[in-house]
Amino acid sequence: MRIGIYTHYAHCDEAYFAVRLADFLKSQNIEFTLYSKTKPAKLHAGYDNIVQHKQTMPYTRWLKSVSCVLWTHVPKNEQLNCAKRRNLQTVIVPMWQDLMQPFRKAMRAADHIVALSSESRELFKSVYKFKNVTLIPFDVGLPVVKKSNRNDEKAVKIFLPWFEKNARCTHSDFLASLGWLLERAPEAHLTVAISSSRFSPAIAKFFKLLSARTNNRVKLVRNIPLERRPAMYTAHDVTLIPGECDNYGLCALTSVTCGTPVFTFAVPPQTDFIKSDVNGFLVRTEVDYDENGVPHANPDYEKLLAAIQAVIAEPWHIDSLNKKTAYNLDARRKAYVIGWQTLLKLV
Repeated sequence: MRIGIYTHYAHCDEAYFAVRLADFLKSQNIEFTLYSKTKPAKLHAGYDNIVQHKQTMPYTRWLKSVSCVLWTHVPKNEQLNCAKRRNLQTVIVPMWQDLMQPFRKAMRAADHIVALSSESRELFKSVYKFKNVTLIPFDVGLPVVKKSNRNDEKAVKIFLPWFEKNARCTHSDFLASLGWLLERAPEAHLTVAISSSRFSPAIAKFFKLLSARTNNRVKLVRNIPLERRPAMYTAHDVTLIPGECDNYGLCALTSVTCGTPVFTFAVPPQTDFIKSDVNGFLVRTEVDYDENGVPHANPDYEKLLAAIQAVIAEPWHIDSLNKKTAYNLDARRKAYVIGWQTLLKLV
């Protein structure tokens, strides 16, 4: 068996999922190969130099080297049919936030569909009536860290992992509310991590000005390699995730695995593994659904930042959350391992 992982190898959820799956396949002594639909980026993830793409190998020739094709997005019908004509098993792991019409025909034709959250499974099975849908919750594959006390008793260190773009969060409502909080809470120290995107120049300018207004209590870091990101979560007291939608909760899962509670909105997939007053805080808000049936929070940034303000005022609450950040992580990891082991036996 040789698994072919077809992904968009760039700084995005698809590639991070593919890297984690490649690590898992390697641990199971299963051969695999990676193929990118565009020229691969440098993720510093260990696989950068082995990713094939159309400039190095045609898709049809790559298919000859695998027994199963796994896409981290919904493929074009021609791509899927090409694999099926060669009697290859086909698996689609769709990033539901990125679904683009038309996608139903390809998903119906695939041998297996992997859902990454309980709500996405219900969407695919109950709404779209897709068959062969399997829920395999994502797991980051990192050692579980348990912190006892905060890193600095005199400060509350907040981490904003803005590794990927989130257009709505660049709007003035969130930035104004965050600036208001930082200027009035001298105990709060904020680290913002961004990757290059068309939103990053404006974001960088805002946080540089905010840092100047808050005695340099705001730090901006750029293009952090994958292997250095876990340490950043561990080094902070709270992770703030203001996104209104997510594919499989990479940042939130990384944070709690690294021992840092998460403050975010109560939308899937975060509702699968974050519990308020246990390993973080879920802010309940109105939920809208896009044209594909994917839920998006109608974000109330003031309410989210009010929750952060509360733990700044009473930081002992962070110590309480630290004791329970590993909530349900062992069961989730087992579900990930068993889920993929079971599926791989079928392909």
